[in-house]
Amino acid sequence: MNNAVSADRSKRIIAISKLILLVIIIAGIPAFLYLRYGSGVFSKEMAGTVVAYLRQNSKIAFLLIIGLQIFQVVVCVLPGQPIQFAASYMFGIGVGFLLSIIGAVIGTIISFYLAKVLGSDAMHMFFGEEKLRDYHRKLNSGRGLLLAFLIYLIPGIPKDLVSYAAGISEMRFRPFLLAATIGRSPGMLGSLLLGHFFGNQNYRAIIILSVTVAVILLICFIKREALTGFLDRIEMKDAEAEKRIDG
Repeated sequence: MNNAVSADRSKRIIAISKLILLVIIIAGIPAFLYLRYGSGVFSKEMAGTVVAYLRQNSKIAFLLIIGLQIFQVVVCVLPGQPIQFAASYMFGIGVGFLLSIIGAVIGTIISFYLAKVLGSDAMHMFFGEEKLRDYHRKLNSGRGLLLAFLIYLIPGIPKDLVSYAAGISEMRFRPFLLAATIGRSPGMLGSLLLGHFFGNQNYRAIIILSVTVAVILLICFIKREALTGFLDRIEMKDAEAEKRIDG
């Protein structure tokens, strides 16, 4: 009896410890950054601060960009645009993209397997049952890779939890990593282009790119219900196909 009580207590302690670790990563670190640097840490204005920091540490700037990109993907509530802006500002589009994508890939690996280590209970308790269940339905469908790709690709669709949700789904890691990497690349390139144009003081290109991005974001915002509906229809068609096969 005592052994059973002790085992149950150990399980609860482990579960609570996992939840605390997740809270520290996803909420504690952003809260600390907010208290330390203010609300600017969550905005694109942070790009100037990142550039200044990289200039002060120019000898290891390439490592810092990779590290910051990893950090941003794992602490998924932080924006990635300032890091990508700074990467191309410092190194140009080609090298900046390479450094950013390396960091994003490593960050995705960490968050995917971190979710597996922490388990579904901690994920559901922190992120919410309904929201995580919705991601699960999408990622566990036969077209989960397509849905993951579109979630990363389409601006305006919430994507912060995808790598964590994928970690506790039935999705295989390598295909998911490929879909996530390809899907996030266009948005990443947009931020890299903006940083490159600022570095070269090409203000005409900045205006054209900014207007183009703004129009795309506006269209995605206006059509956000249609886009999410499109993802839901893909999921529903796949679920119906599975029912017919099982029947």
